[in-house]
Amino acid sequence: MSYAISTFCYGDRYYKQTNRFIESLDVLDIEKPEIFIVTDNPDILLKRDFVKVANISDFNPKYLDYKKDNYYEFDFSVKRFSLLYAFQNGYDNVILTDTDVIPNYQLFTTENIMNTFVEDSIGGQVTYNFEQEQKSNSMLGDRFKFYEKYFGVHYDKSLLNEMVEDCIQFISIKGHKKYQFINVWDECIKIKDSKQLPNAPAGNIDEMCFSGLYNGLKIVNTSDRSMNVLVAHHDRWY
Repeated sequence: MSYAISTFCYGDRYYKQTNRFIESLDVLDIEKPEIFIVTDNPDILLKRDFVKVANISDFNPKYLDYKKDNYYEFDFSVKRFSLLYAFQNGYDNVILTDTDVIPNYQLFTTENIMNTFVEDSIGGQVTYNFEQEQKSNSMLGDRFKFYEKYFGVHYDKSLLNEMVEDCIQFISIKGHKKYQFINVWDECIKIKDSKQLPNAPAGNIDEMCFSGLYNGLKIVNTSDRSMNVLVAHHDRWY
C-alpha cells in the first residue's frame, strides 16, 4: 500500500475503541492498509494480518504509567511514537489518527485517501487560525511561541492560518526529514515537561506545527481534497 494508518491506545476505554476500529476495517472490500498501533497492552488487541502492534516500552517506557482516564491530563504526545512506528516500516504517507474513528465506507478508497496527502505537509480537514486563536481564550499557539524563543527562531504567523487539528491528520514526509520531524517534536515535549508548560489546549497542535515549520513542512487544510474519509465516534469523557 502507498499509505498506512497510525494510532494509539492506553487504558480500557481506548482498547475497546481500537478493537472497534480494527473490526470496522475487516469489512472493507478494498485492499486494507496496514495499521500501526503503539500501546501499553498489545495482547488485548484483535489480531489481524494488517494490524501491526508495538509496546510503548520499546519506544519510551515512561508512558507505561501515566494518567489515562482524565482527558485534560492525558498525555497525547505519546502518539508521536505511533507515527514513528509507521515511518520505521518504510511509509512516507501516514494517517495519524485518534483511535475512536471508523471509516466512511462510501468515501474510504485508496484514490480518495492518496489524493488527500500533500507532499511535505501536515494536513487535515479541521484547522485553526493562529491569530484568531491568540485573540481568544483557547491558549492555542502559546506553546508554539515558547518553542520559538527556546529554539531562537521566528515564523511568519500567516504560515499558521491552517493549524491542523491533531485528531485525524494526513502526514506526508520523505527521507530523513521524517525522523527530523519526530526529533523536534520530541524535543518540544521535553521542553514542555521541563518548563511545566500548560497542557491546555490538550493535544499536540502547537508541537506538530512548530516541528513542521522547523523542518520546512507546510501546514495545510485538506478539506478541498476530501472530507470525512474517517469519522470520529467520540465517547463522552466529561
